[in-house]
Amino acid sequence: MRLYAWERYEPIEATKAGLAIAKHFGENCTIGTGRDGHSVSRFVRRCVVNGLVNYGSQVLDFRLVPSQVIRYGTVKQRLDGAVYVSYFKNEVQIHVYGKDGRNLSAEEHIKIRVASEGIESASAIMADMGSLMQYTNGTDDYVDYLLSKVKDSVGGKWLIDTQGDPVSLVVESVFDKLHTEYRIYNPMFTSEGELKTREMFLQELRDGRFDHGVVVERDELLGATYYHPTGGSVHYHSLEELILSTLAGKHAS
Repeated sequence: MRLYAWERYEPIEATKAGLAIAKHFGENCTIGTGRDGHSVSRFVRRCVVNGLVNYGSQVLDFRLVPSQVIRYGTVKQRLDGAVYVSYFKNEVQIHVYGKDGRNLSAEEHIKIRVASEGIESASAIMADMGSLMQYTNGTDDYVDYLLSKVKDSVGGKWLIDTQGDPVSLVVESVFDKLHTEYRIYNPMFTSEGELKTREMFLQELRDGRFDHGVVVERDELLGATYYHPTGGSVHYHSLEELILSTLAGKHAS
């Protein structure tokens, strides 16, 4: 579930959202932030951070990472919560996670929205402002975690559709370190770009040049799917579950 999904760039609303999120987690909270590679996501994240630090929050910015990384990092770094900004299908999206790395409940989302709508103006003296720190090892930490769980590698060549998501960074690192052949079907883009269709992916998989196919859904709550070139598929609840299952030799046949 998303806190917000806008079809227009709304900097004032994004700043108010940051204020409301900080108030939800409480004074002196430490909040992780992250974004995908689209330029508008960078601008919206800055607005959210402005709201967070205005309320006195300490911000740990993961910078450009997939949402899986900030979820994992929220738990590993024992943060109070996290905010992730992404752009997909002409929408700017803001996701909010609790200290367990999971999406907030519907009731919590509603409380934040109501609080945001009630904000007319805000200011703070310098001494009351929070701070912004950079956390640049988020993706590396998550990859190391995944590799610590993988005991074996699977041979063959993999075709992996990441749908232009920064999860490409995780896929590249995991498969490179496992010395497994792969090609990312939809590499991460940083501005505009047309994504290829699912049918185009399946057609290329059926052409016989690949032994395994994987589609990572852009909304990670929809999980990831393993496809065999000759037909058949297995759906997993998350990329992590798919990696830990398929790279342990339990892939579909």
